[in-house]
Amino acid sequence: MELISGTGKLYRVKSGQTAQEVENALGCPANSCFEGAVIAVERCSVHVAGPFESYKAIAARYGVEEEALKNFNGNRPIYPTCKIYIPI
Repeated sequence: MELISGTGKLYRVKSGQTAQEVENALGCPANSCFEGAVIAVERCSVHVAGPFESYKAIAARYGVEEEALKNFNGNRPIYPTCKIYIPI
């Protein structure tokens, strides 16, 4: 992991890193991840989805807007055991 900011709020994606590797390292979504991209590391918590959960149900549980939650997670599909990032 290469931080490019003294405050630790920016991250540059290294050659060969996948979006999943970046997400695992940072603990936040890495939408539009490609080599050389600079990602703003946002504070978030992680929710592991259970069976039959939806963005609407998860958003209500954490008190965030459904559309904001979808956008924060790149509108990816939800399935059991997937990680959904909740903006703080």
